Amino acid sequence: MSPDPKSSGREHVLNHHRGWRGYFAAAPTPFERDGALDPRRLRDVLEWFVGERAHGVVVNGTTGEWVAQSVDERQRVLEIARETVASGTHLLVGIGSMRPEHSLVLGRHAAEVGADGALLTIPPARWLTHDEIFDFYATMARQIPLPLLVYNVPAVVGTDLPPELLARLLTIDGVVGVKDNTPSPERRTTTLRLLGHDHAIFSDVLDPTALPVFAGEQCGRGQIGSAMPLGRRLADAFEMVWRGEVDEARQISEDLTRFKRAVLKVLGPGQPWHAQIKALMFAAGIDAGFPRFPTTSIRDDEHAMAQLRAITHTFMR
Repeated sequence: MSPDPKSSGREHVLNHHRGWRGYFAAAPTPFERDGALDPRRLRDVLEWFVGERAHGVVVNGTTGEWVAQSVDERQRVLEIARETVASGTHLLVGIGSMRPEHSLVLGRHAAEVGADGALLTIPPARWLTHDEIFDFYATMARQIPLPLLVYNVPAVVGTDLPPELLARLLTIDGVVGVKDNTPSPERRTTTLRLLGHDHAIFSDVLDPTALPVFAGEQCGRGQIGSAMPLGRRLADAFEMVWRGEVDEARQISEDLTRFKRAVLKVLGPGQPWHAQIKALMFAAGIDAGFPRFPTTSIRDDEHAMAQLRAITHTFMR
């Protein structure tokens, strides 16, 4: 009996994730001051990430302010990204939504446009049971012809998915990995060790507590981080690990920690990360536009921007 062409095609698409590894830059979505989407700035930002040798790019994630966009805008952002990001750089897209039917629309559109995969959160603020979460991902995966990453982002959705639930979700056909944004270092390490050998696990592996697990035990694929605050050095860190130059990668990891502390000292706690990223990129000479209302722009604070310029000059060498 010959194989079902439809089934074979789906299997081929779902195998796209095999090459996903390294540093994937989560792109901010540039807006004008009046809130309009800014396609020119978006192209410039994406081209900069590719030029800095990011192994992959993610659009419409948390950094991309998906919650502030309409479905049509999110589709347009992805279309611009697909036109801009060359096929040699992996392109993923966030399709999480308050409404599952919108996630389906976004996921099917992503497949049509040619995205390599999608990140999917549970619907925010729904406080689902583990069985309901499983049913949600199983339903989405059946209907979206792309490899899916479970996006565990408790700061946005209100639920932190434990390692044992993530393991269960990875038994679903079409769910190939996890972007793990748990705030718990212990959970992050457990997930890396439990699932990182056989699945596409992306976590904060450049954190000093996780790097020894990632590099020493070869757990996980890499990191999906907000933009590229250290520029190409973040991609270089993974190349170093793959070459066995762990001490050199550790230096970049430590610099990233110092960078975050320096930014926190200037801006203080509570600043939305997408606003910080846009200000930091502007300080480094990359215009990523403005955040959308009601988030305010940090770049109008001349004193803060002067300090951020000094920080980016120090660390983006």
